[in-house]
Amino acid sequence: MSVPISHGIQRIADGLTRALNQRGLPLVVSDNGSRSPCHTTLAAAPDGFLPAFLVTAEALWFELTGHGFGLTIVTDPEAALGVTVTNHDAQSPVVVLLCLLEVLDLLPVREGQIDLCDLTSLWHASLSRIQPARMETEEAA
Repeated sequence: MSVPISHGIQRIADGLTRALNQRGLPLVVSDNGSRSPCHTTLAAAPDGFLPAFLVTAEALWFELTGHGFGLTIVTDPEAALGVTVTNHDAQSPVVVLLCLLEVLDLLPVREGQIDLCDLTSLWHASLSRIQPARMETEEAA
C-alpha cells in the first residue's frame, strides 16, 4: 500500500534526517534485550519512526500552547509502526522542527547510542502532562 505523503511532511522528514545525521550517534531499536541498528532515513521516514517523533513533539507543543499540529496519521500495515504520517496543518513547519529538536534533546544516550524505543516513554510522559490541560480546555468549552 503506497500512501501519498504531503510535501510539508517530506520536508519535515528531511529536516529530521539532517538533525539525526548531525548528532552522529548510532540509532537502535531494542526488542527483548537485543538491539537492532536503525538507519536515520528509516527513523525519520513518514512510514518509519516519524509518526512517533511527531506525536511526541506535538504533545510538547500542546503542553505549551494548548494547540496541536493537526497531524494526519493513517493505518498502514507496511509501515514500521503500522501507521504513516501523511500531512499536518501546523501554521509553521519551523515550530514543528523546533519541537522535534527538543524531542531529540530529551532522548537519552546510552552506551553512545540512541534507542528509538525511548520515544514511547517520552510520549507517555508528555501525554500524562497534557491530559489534565485537555480536560480543562474541554470543560471551559
